Amino acid sequence: MTRFDPFDPNSRDKRKRRTKAQIESDKKSWNMRLDDAFKIVLNDMRWPDYVQANTLLEDAAQHHPNYYALKSNMAKCMERIGYIKMINPDTTDGRWKAYGKGFFVYKKEHLEDIDRDGLAIELEW
Repeated sequence: MTRFDPFDPNSRDKRKRRTKAQIESDKKSWNMRLDDAFKIVLNDMRWPDYVQANTLLEDAAQHHPNYYALKSNMAKCMERIGYIKMINPDTTDGRWKAYGKGFFVYKKEHLEDIDRDGLAIELEW
C-alpha cells in the first residue's frame, strides 16, 4: 500500500487528485509555514550573522507542530530566508563542535567564512 503524497498530481484515487496549480499553492503555503517558524526565532534573536542549527531548530519547534518537517527542510528554509550553511573544513562531516556536541552553523549569505575562534566569539561558546 502506498502512502498518500499531498503533492502527487497522479494520485490513483480521483478524490485526492489535484491540479498542478493546487499542488503549487499547497507547496508554497507549506514552505511559508516552515519559513515562518524559523523567521520568528531569528527575529527574536535579532537576525544574527551566525546561528547554531541545533539551537535554532529547538526554538523553531515551539512555533511549528512538526519537528521532523522542520528538521528535514531546514537547509532549504534557511536558504530562502537568506542564510547558508557554513561548513567546518577541519571535519569530515562539516559539523562544528563545542561542549562535546557536533552541529551545523548557518551564516548570512553575504558574509565571509570565519575561523573557529571568530565563530566562538560570535556564538558565545
